[in-house]
Amino acid sequence: MKFVETQDLELINSALEFDTPDCKVVGGCDLYTTKAAGGDKKLYKSIDKQLNSMYQENLMLSSSLSPPSFSPPTERGMLSKSSENTLSSSLLAGSSLGSSPFGPLDQVSSRRTFAYLIAVLNASHPDHDFSSLRPVDFKRERSANQVVNAFNNTLFGVGMPVPPRLWEIVDSHIDLKDCVIYSHTPSPSFLADEPGTIWSMMWFFFNKRRKRVAYLFLKGTRHSYHLQSSRRNSRHEDGNISDEMEDYESEDEVVGDLEMDE
Repeated sequence: MKFVETQDLELINSALEFDTPDCKVVGGCDLYTTKAAGGDKKLYKSIDKQLNSMYQENLMLSSSLSPPSFSPPTERGMLSKSSENTLSSSLLAGSSLGSSPFGPLDQVSSRRTFAYLIAVLNASHPDHDFSSLRPVDFKRERSANQVVNAFNNTLFGVGMPVPPRLWEIVDSHIDLKDCVIYSHTPSPSFLADEPGTIWSMMWFFFNKRRKRVAYLFLKGTRHSYHLQSSRRNSRHEDGNISDEMEDYESEDEVVGDLEMDE
């Protein structure tokens, strides 16, 4: 994942940091490409291991209910395209992995989208590790209009108007009508690790055609806590998430067992 720095989004981000009588609100919209990079290798392997473990647990549960009628796939084949047909019947039979907010997790495209969101969260919050999140920790939103209304109403609720041209600018970078949108409600442990944070809201706009993810967020922080140095300055040097990132050249590159888009 590579951070895309744009002047108009930075102006929006500045407008989404303000004080209210009850709290300080910090918001923004971060834009990333989905091009895989060397710094993501460990993350993709971790996700691969997590989903493989979930598969084994569901397989054992299914086996306890009825004798299996298939041969379990090899570990190397778990996330390869060639194993999708094998996994399809086994995962869908009495397994919670048969469906998720991202679609059936026996499909590479569903796992890939899940991995994108984890990578975005880790990049945007470098002091946290989100690799332990599960697909069910996310929600697929019904429509862009529903998300726009929820975001606008949150701003109205704290007594602030929506920044001029906010949605026009976001749309110019991500094409809202072509996006699949997901949301995540942070756990109490995440809020506890964010000094003074009262509430937090996160949305992810994924445009498969443009190979981009826009991460939109808002959080309320108690006035008694002061924000540290700029979040973006600490995590985006030279426009990249990490100095270690190396772009893959092959479109069919496989990281661990999880095959990613270029």
